[in-house]
Amino acid sequence: MKKFLWTLLLSCSLLAPAARANITVGTTTIEMKDASRNRAVTSELWFEAAPGSRAEDFSVLPPLAAISIARNAQPKPGTERRPLIVISHGNWSTRYGQGWLAIELVKAGYWVLTPSHPGTMNGDLRAESRARLWERSQDVSFALTQLLNDPVWAARIDAQRIGFVGHSFGGWTGVSLAGGVYDYARQLQACKDMQPKDLYCEGQVKEDEPSWATKDGTASFKDARFRAFYLMATGPASGFSPESLKGITVPVVLDTAKQDTVLAPQVGSSLLARTIPGAREIVRDVSHFVYVPICRPVVGRLLAAQICTDAPGADRQTVHTQVAADVKGFFAAQLGN
Repeated sequence: MKKFLWTLLLSCSLLAPAARANITVGTTTIEMKDASRNRAVTSELWFEAAPGSRAEDFSVLPPLAAISIARNAQPKPGTERRPLIVISHGNWSTRYGQGWLAIELVKAGYWVLTPSHPGTMNGDLRAESRARLWERSQDVSFALTQLLNDPVWAARIDAQRIGFVGHSFGGWTGVSLAGGVYDYARQLQACKDMQPKDLYCEGQVKEDEPSWATKDGTASFKDARFRAFYLMATGPASGFSPESLKGITVPVVLDTAKQDTVLAPQVGSSLLARTIPGAREIVRDVSHFVYVPICRPVVGRLLAAQICTDAPGADRQTVHTQVAADVKGFFAAQLGN
């Protein structure tokens, strides 16, 4: 039955709305401040821009190829409520990290919100923040609440059709929002036991401080407003209690990078797929950073060799096209767009 249901879901992806190549994708930056945590959660909202908006090439970091967007644009006039997808970036990344996917989702008829995660983003990296998953979960829920409470934007968003996409630490954030209960002490012990260690565990064992295992991180940060989750190259899974993972009831797709050395799939994405009831796993013969922007051919290799180097035989642009099609098909089936 489970195999039949996922086969049906895959066939539904053929009904996903085709990308409208002639539209201009606009963005606007929303400055958000969670006063209760003294934490800035600057977010980007992506949408179909008003006619006459001018798209320009934009690259947030020198190694990365530019994307074409109309920054600081106004949305296309109208009263139609559209579904929303929230995208959570990975460690080292930015709110533009999955801009390539946000553009495709906007063309398919979605609003997209990409919050920033202080402590785990480019220009603000702290080892302790890699332990404090719950900060990211709260970032997402806070940004979503702010958006839905804004009378200008809320009137255009269908609050009953909200999905989530995350890459790497963003995927891990999604597991927490879906109902996974995380304990850093449990995860740290799993990292100590892991042989050989992936890049994440190697760093955490080396940099750990006992004070990071605070009690505030062991609560549930489930956000029931999210109806479906698409998680790319995520992990690790060992920090989540198996009982909480087995209690997740929303649709989940795990997009697994088979050649991942940053977050080993056997204790991350693949283990989550086996543990979360009804979860579907898509395995790609790619490495961890194939889900981030395309790199400039020469500059990228010189300035960010690890991020810009893919598994042999993997073409990043081709993978992006395939992933975008799978993401749109999944949400078309789950959110009815």
